[in-house]
Amino acid sequence: MTLRVEISMISPAQAVESHVSIEIQIENLHFARGNRAIFRGIDMTLQAGKVSGIMGPSGTGKTTLLRLISGQLSPSQGRVLVDGVDVHQQSKSGLMELRKQMGMLFQSGALFTDMSVLENVMFPLQVHTDLSASMIRSVALLKLEAVGLRGAADLRPDELSGGMARRVALARSVALDPAIMLYDEPFVGQDPISMGALLRLIQELNSALGITSVIVSHDLNETFRVCDEVFILSQGQVIAGGPSEQVQNSDDERVKQFIHGLPDGPVPFHFPAPSLEQDLQAVSRD
Repeated sequence: MTLRVEISMISPAQAVESHVSIEIQIENLHFARGNRAIFRGIDMTLQAGKVSGIMGPSGTGKTTLLRLISGQLSPSQGRVLVDGVDVHQQSKSGLMELRKQMGMLFQSGALFTDMSVLENVMFPLQVHTDLSASMIRSVALLKLEAVGLRGAADLRPDELSGGMARRVALARSVALDPAIMLYDEPFVGQDPISMGALLRLIQELNSALGITSVIVSHDLNETFRVCDEVFILSQGQVIAGGPSEQVQNSDDERVKQFIHGLPDGPVPFHFPAPSLEQDLQAVSRD
């Protein structure tokens, strides 16, 4: 049984209502933590049914952007539109309904430690559907089969490797066949075989279900390989965005510095700070 067949067997027609591909629009987005501006008016359109990559140096707000898209954080200015709906203008109940269309793979996996692998994957189906217990179990087993971990169904999260836990978390994230998938560093901790399977799974999910996927990652090769389009963030701005090949061949010095891992260039290595001399003088006065 191929992965595509497995996905079609657990399509929204059996679990939740069918959906069409959803576009995500980010308009003039500003966000700050204290006095530090993370985003300074960024604009991007994440195309419906495509795999979009968000990349950039550490500390540029990539995970923060996922949290803004899902409504976990609110911007100081600007909008995030999901299928034309302003995420941050929704009531609590409206936001919960919107989030039902989203699956999110967290960096940590965020599995429930007191539940088995199978129970973790069953959980969102139990909460959000009226399926029978036997159907929920069957759907969860098919999701685990898709990520290669049906044999680990009875294990606890603390019995899994980091890479395996992340794959279980992915199975749970797609349990409701979401219209949008948000991946936060999905490739961390994966061995080469698991990495290849995960890349194929992401592509198959998009192809079979028309999911709009957003991937935050530092893994250049894997991200450019799986993504239809890539956006690179730096210093609160989008410094490049477009088809993966176009971004890879960008002439922008900031983009070239990031892609080629150059320590010297327009993007500073040091976090903004007073001069070292000032700090040392302050220490000596103390």
